[in-house]
Amino acid sequence: MLPTKLSFFLYLSCCITGVLYANEPDKDAQQLNQRCAPCHGSYGQGTSGANAPRLAGLPAWYLEKATRDYLKNARKNPLMVEVSGLRQMTDQQITRLSQWLSEQNIGEDPAYDIKMTQGDEQAGQNKFNADCKSCHGRSGYGKKKKDAPPLAGQYPAYLMASIKAFFHKERYHDNDPIDDTFDDISDSQARNILAWIAKLDDKKQLKNKMFKPRLSSNYFNSQTVFQISSVQQSILSVHAKKGLTLSQVTDAILKKAAEIGTPTLPDKPDSLETATVVNFKFCEPRHIKQLLSTVPLIASYDPCSITVVKTANDISLMTINLEMLIDGMQLPLDTQHTALVINQDMLAIMNAAANFQ
Repeated sequence: MLPTKLSFFLYLSCCITGVLYANEPDKDAQQLNQRCAPCHGSYGQGTSGANAPRLAGLPAWYLEKATRDYLKNARKNPLMVEVSGLRQMTDQQITRLSQWLSEQNIGEDPAYDIKMTQGDEQAGQNKFNADCKSCHGRSGYGKKKKDAPPLAGQYPAYLMASIKAFFHKERYHDNDPIDDTFDDISDSQARNILAWIAKLDDKKQLKNKMFKPRLSSNYFNSQTVFQISSVQQSILSVHAKKGLTLSQVTDAILKKAAEIGTPTLPDKPDSLETATVVNFKFCEPRHIKQLLSTVPLIASYDPCSITVVKTANDISLMTINLEMLIDGMQLPLDTQHTALVINQDMLAIMNAAANFQ
């Protein structure tokens, strides 16, 4: 009889919807978004930490611009570019996905209100009107003619991280290396501005309004699709390319883990010729210690594990979807960051193994 955890994974693998291969491109942005969902949420709602901003409701023109900036390396996040599969998306797919995310209007739902617990709102309003209003608008919802995105409705931790990056020239404000907007800004001034920005989204909220995701009716498959499956969306899975052997997949897993630099504790069977299930464990000890000390229950899900399941016709890779904790606001901000780091490492390893050349 199979162990309980193994039975659980095999059961889930049977329940996962098969990947549909379509001849026509650009069939379904919702399916494309599954590459982004493990960090940014199932409909782009983001997390309240500094690493996964809200995409839902941002203008499509800005989402397209930001995507192309990442692809041109004008904005740098190579792991995100790799895991999301942006380089495999066509221009049409990027446009479609940007449009779909822009239509996820969560701003009217008071449950998605952005809050800031620090800072002087009045001082922030004065500083915002002096330094930010001309580009980002009095309402804080941006101006297309200035290439200025909305700030209202975005998480303060992400905006603070962006301000810090501008200050240290790790990222250029408006893609302009000589822009000096943030050269003399203090932390207290930044917090004041964010306190004011956090008030601006209140004007869009409607009493008793409940957000319902705008779903698509068609389905599309990009080169690799991370499927979010099972009750409470608890499992992330991906199918390996046709023709790959279990030995090739496991070798690719170990190679990518070594490249990332995450410690590897493989539970590798003696012979891959007869194996049907292989488990791998990856994690920085400090990461898993922090996660388990915050949410001890997560230990039963083994969040640093990748399970490879071989059937007669397929090889699937699976890991736990930490978004269910992040999106559920069950983690403090510093632990949200750790969960995203673990999630991104797992996805990068699975992606490399699924597309082994």
